Amino acid sequence: MFTSEIKVTDILPSTLDTRESATRLVNVIKEEGKINSKIEINFSGTIFMSRSFADQFHKDLYVDEQDIDIDIKNASFDIISMLRAVSNTQTKRKAITTSYKTLVFNSISKLEDFSLSW
Repeated sequence: MFTSEIKVTDILPSTLDTRESATRLVNVIKEEGKINSKIEINFSGTIFMSRSFADQFHKDLYVDEQDIDIDIKNASFDIISMLRAVSNTQTKRKAITTSYKTLVFNSISKLEDFSLSW
């Protein structure tokens, strides 16, 4: 099994704030998911994620039964918190089965930011 990496800022701007952007990202993820079942989503350079983006991202990603193993990479604490918050409020949709427990940091300062945000 190969791991594919999708760098979000190569596809979208550094502020993720529209539902259309979320749908575009999910379409890229699902296309990659047809080739590789494990995908790393690299949020390096992404500075903001709106609740509406996160909600649409969750909705579109889990609307069908395609099994994609997703790892979040270089996401700020705010982005991870937003994804978790949206995941926890989804009652009518399929709950997220993929966890965000695998985090990868390219620098000690990003790791410190995440560690000290608790």
